[in-house]
Amino acid sequence: MSGIAIPRKKVRYDLYRGHPNMKLLPQTEMKRIMSDILHAEDDSWRGYLNYGKNEGDERFRMALQSFLYRRTQDDDMGDIANDGTSSSDNNVGTSTSSSNDHELFITHGVSHGLELLCRTCTTPGDEVWIERPTYFLAPMILKSNNLIVKALPMMSDRKDNDGDIGQIDIDRLIHMVEEEEILPPKMIYIIPSYHNPTGRSMTVYERKRLATFAIRHGVMLVADEVYHLLDWEQKRDGEKGLKDMITRRPAGIVHFNDIDTMKANDNEDRIGCCVSVSSFTKIWCPGVRLGWIDAPSFIIERLKNYGYIDSQGGVAPFLGSMMTRAIESNLLDTHLDKLKLEYSQRYELMCNILREEPRISILNDKSPISRQGGYFVWIGFPSIVNTDDFVAYSLEKYGIRFMAGKRCDPFLLTQEGDRSGSSIQSCARLCFADLDREDLASATSIFVESFRSYMKSIE
Repeated sequence: MSGIAIPRKKVRYDLYRGHPNMKLLPQTEMKRIMSDILHAEDDSWRGYLNYGKNEGDERFRMALQSFLYRRTQDDDMGDIANDGTSSSDNNVGTSTSSSNDHELFITHGVSHGLELLCRTCTTPGDEVWIERPTYFLAPMILKSNNLIVKALPMMSDRKDNDGDIGQIDIDRLIHMVEEEEILPPKMIYIIPSYHNPTGRSMTVYERKRLATFAIRHGVMLVADEVYHLLDWEQKRDGEKGLKDMITRRPAGIVHFNDIDTMKANDNEDRIGCCVSVSSFTKIWCPGVRLGWIDAPSFIIERLKNYGYIDSQGGVAPFLGSMMTRAIESNLLDTHLDKLKLEYSQRYELMCNILREEPRISILNDKSPISRQGGYFVWIGFPSIVNTDDFVAYSLEKYGIRFMAGKRCDPFLLTQEGDRSGSSIQSCARLCFADLDREDLASATSIFVESFRSYMKSIE
């Protein structure tokens, strides 16, 4: 090496980074909470400077439980006692007030929660099956625990079906295990609500079928639901088929432990259950570094007795007390409502500009749920576009940075006819949460300009 530093390409607009805009963080709310603590008439806050309970402070967990119920009580569970078609297919369903025995466990966030589940519920060498594409950092957590990561069968793999990218082929999954006698994995990791990167949401019927499969075969179904509460209904008046789409938000995965096919698994080494992991990262602020695992009681007991947790006395008791105040004062509710409105407007702003170029497909719109959420727009390009080249071209010529779909695919394209891999490589992820709104409009317009210029260069 010559020791000469090679300058990095200057980024004018960053549509890659999945961060919230600084102006959208609860700065005023946090100042109020800290002021309330400092000027409190009693000294109860001092108790949170000491060690806490392994599972998290009881008052915090009760406040969080109340908040989650309030925000999800109208979620659609369909008819979980019916093995046939879910009632959600007709936009009718029950709420999440189910009777399953599940509890909350406080974590440092989704990644920490996934790490703890790997440590307490898997053994090195176990298989974990994941979607393709997926959240690009999740496979690193799984592999760091010496787990074997494999791809779930996806609808976009099928030669006879032009399925949505990100849609699990549940029929194929069941056939593989029950007909071809392929051993099921120890764990399945999914992002069922406002998927990162595809934006797709699984229907109630899909969630129920996947949960039924997991419980029947002793598989732990882990759902990353960090965007579950950060959603809004799409308004696409006049678009064909909108009236047939499901408008209610499907319930979180943990609620599907109540399905009537649930049976105790004879093999003590296998766990058949549904677990939800989430955090305050996207609905409050990342810097708090707090989240939760919502799981059946026997999973919570494993977590409570894990040595790392037992030795530290729970996760961040003092920060937990601050979030308790945010919940009990309704600051979290009002902040979340503000974010939902802001992101819905940002999403429409970006999509309206992208729709000016007919060769760019907005793949989020293919979701069967008439709701959108999260931080990202997932787009598709014509097959002649080499997305890696386009990323480099856009950065070099226009200063626009975004994520190529390939970055979200942890599996190499090794088999001929692997339509999932090839289709993902013709896609990209754009983030609408990070930039100021004015910059977002400019960045999206320049992105479209960059695409048109790139197409001229290769045609």
